[in-house]
Amino acid sequence: MAEVRVIARAVAREGKEGQLRSLLQGMLVPTRAEEGCISYELYESDSRGRFYFDEAWESQAALDKHTTTPHFKHLEQKIAELIEGPFEVNILKRILADAVAA
Repeated sequence: MAEVRVIARAVAREGKEGQLRSLLQGMLVPTRAEEGCISYELYESDSRGRFYFDEAWESQAALDKHTTTPHFKHLEQKIAELIEGPFEVNILKRILADAVAA
């Protein structure tokens, strides 16, 4: 199975930074315990209110299963009121050093 890498970004609404941080931190322990989770890290930017998840999953199936968990559903229910703009999720494709430039 091919490993799946994800970077997700959330930008807090003014005054909601602490609430968003707590909500996102609540994802760490249960997600790391999921079958198929290789790594799941949360970072806060030096730009106020910007948070990033750096994730690695064993497969697309493992990532898909993650989106059905109770803690992910809780995140989906609560996050809209705390963020400015969309909760941005990016599935990454590795660019190899020896790849020919197009």
